[in-house]
Amino acid sequence: MAERRDNIDLVWSISELSGLFERRTNIDDFLQAVVDRIAEHLESDVCSVYLLDEAEGRLVLRATRGLDPGSVGTVSLMLGEGITGTAVKELRPIREARGNRNPLYKFIPGTNEERYQSFLAVPIRRGLSRIGAIVVQHQKQDQFTAHDTRALQAIAGQLASTLENVEMIMELHNRRAPLLPARRGAAEQIPCQCAAEGIAVGRVVHLGGVDDVVEPDHDDEDQEAAFRRALERTDRQLEALHRELDERLADIASLIFGTHLLMLRDEEFSGLMVDGIRNGSRAHVAVRTIVDRYVEMLSASTNPRTREKTQDVRDLGSRLLRNLRSEQDDGGDLRGRVVLAHELFPSDLVRIAAEHAEGIILTGGGATAHITILARSLEIPTVFLRAHDDGNLSDGDMVAVDAYEGVIHRDPSPALLERFERARELHRIDETVRGEGPAFTRDGVAVELLANVNILHDVEVASRVGAAGIGLYRSEFPFLVRNDFPSEIEQLGIYRRIAERAPEGPLVFRTLDIGGDKLFSESEHSEANPFLGLRGIRFSLAHRDLFDEQLRAMLRAGVGRDLRIMFPMIASVEEFIVARSRVLAMQKDLEAERIDHHRSPLLGVMIELPSAVELASDFARVTDFMSIGSNDLVMYLLAVDRANERVEALYQPVHPAVLRSFKRVVNAGREHDCPVSICGEAGGDPQVLRFLIGVGLRSISADPARIPGIRTTIAQIDSRDAARLAPELLAMSTTDDVLQRLRRT
Repeated sequence: MAERRDNIDLVWSISELSGLFERRTNIDDFLQAVVDRIAEHLESDVCSVYLLDEAEGRLVLRATRGLDPGSVGTVSLMLGEGITGTAVKELRPIREARGNRNPLYKFIPGTNEERYQSFLAVPIRRGLSRIGAIVVQHQKQDQFTAHDTRALQAIAGQLASTLENVEMIMELHNRRAPLLPARRGAAEQIPCQCAAEGIAVGRVVHLGGVDDVVEPDHDDEDQEAAFRRALERTDRQLEALHRELDERLADIASLIFGTHLLMLRDEEFSGLMVDGIRNGSRAHVAVRTIVDRYVEMLSASTNPRTREKTQDVRDLGSRLLRNLRSEQDDGGDLRGRVVLAHELFPSDLVRIAAEHAEGIILTGGGATAHITILARSLEIPTVFLRAHDDGNLSDGDMVAVDAYEGVIHRDPSPALLERFERARELHRIDETVRGEGPAFTRDGVAVELLANVNILHDVEVASRVGAAGIGLYRSEFPFLVRNDFPSEIEQLGIYRRIAERAPEGPLVFRTLDIGGDKLFSESEHSEANPFLGLRGIRFSLAHRDLFDEQLRAMLRAGVGRDLRIMFPMIASVEEFIVARSRVLAMQKDLEAERIDHHRSPLLGVMIELPSAVELASDFARVTDFMSIGSNDLVMYLLAVDRANERVEALYQPVHPAVLRSFKRVVNAGREHDCPVSICGEAGGDPQVLRFLIGVGLRSISADPARIPGIRTTIAQIDSRDAARLAPELLAMSTTDDVLQRLRRT
């Protein structure tokens, strides 16, 4: 324990604080003077002040001594996030001898705080009102004492009184520098929920907004000549996008613009527009008229796949109109645009990403799981507004979308844009903690880190962050993007690209998981409750021809790799046995056809249903491996849809029933020498991760971008401490008890 310092002179009076304030030209200078003085008296390497923005429910770093100065105004924490956020939310000081060992610790790349061990966070409060926090840190461990805590609490109390009145003082002194980030009106700062993290800045454009395209202003120009130039520009743009998609996203999107090109080159489609022009219509009127006519005809079709082509027609019409208005052949990109859409198909999302949109705002009340996952893979920031809310946004509005904190800023100030640019840098993947192979706990226990892959781009990221292999390839995305069933040959091409570029190590292909919220749009197989309907392995076994084609493609693509095939949503041993029989049958067929294929793939199941947990030992006896699908397992165990805003708070991966289920599956695997891994959000949660290592889990599969952070978290865990903690947590009967115990760790 560090020697006790004399902190009597650190406890200021209100008048002394006011005097300190009077000598500063603005609030930020005042706060900087405060942190400098505290750091000197406590002999701390770091002192920081966070202030609460009540409108957004987040703590913003407003002054620091010791951290990267560029973090000021950029780094923020939600209430309850990290040690600091928890101290403020629970209105209690938190002192840690080694802060990075606390499961609440949140690593923020770019701040340079990873070198500091001792951690003391004290809330700034006025009664029960939360104002912010003072945080001190030191490179040595166990540097701060209970005496320091009391002294810092006294300072926080005095500072609270000053901060309550400081905005008024600033106004009296004509120093207009607001204490907190400017509180914008409801029309300027719009709360939202995050689907895919990131920062997006640009002007709003509605998806497929033919009616919103401004009419061209060249009234005196030859209308047919203008139309033909627009037609040529559109053709060039689509060809370029088609080529780019074939290079970047060949596995899911090589045919996205095929419909556009075919329609554009259809002489009847463009010919009808020319006829309209020759009959006296202006070019933009002729385009709108024919687009509306085609949309009406397609909408009336009884074939749902044909009806979906109305969006292609609208997109094509919008592109033609933009090219009529502009002589600049800019590629027809969405650069500098944030797309606003009520509903989004996976194919729409891929097209928007290919056109380089800055981000997406969904107004339909929520984002389905596959849209969220795909947006993350495409690295396009995506947020959604509550049902029946469009945020009062209009085409052309300038917005800055913070898809980390869940806020849309309308008409952002230059200072805010500069802060956002710094935030982009902070949130980029930290290559310094890239690592290779397994992660190691503090006491040297190896933990395998695999990557979850949705599209080919994820494979490149997985290699970059040092993943040991692919722990989950979600094979449904080519199906969802195409809204159709790719043939065996098409699937073979996709799976081969994955296999060729994946890191050495396991290559786990999961068979089709269609159903739940991963449904084809306007499906003719709609169900009242798709989560309890024909999804996962049930769908595959009900459509044996499709299942067989997929298995053949996987077996052919996996030659030369450590191929593993995994079946989703397995509820019974019988389902696994039938699925396994289809793999064996396809191997025999390929052998008879003399087609090269993998002859000994490992076969496993996802444990994501309560029945599968109950049968974990039975599965461990007959399968080659098991993977805990934590996202769905938590949902089905607790009967909570985390996309439902009314119950999402009940979605708790540390619920006692969930922890006991994890333990039961790990035990079953160990008992029968059957490897067990976990995929889903829980595997990357620091609180859950400590428990999982404590019960003996040694393999984690996560989104590639999260792997560096997970590697860092594992390095801070002592497996022996975790093993002693796990039985305590398993004995608890309430989630609150579990959370409180984890906070004391």
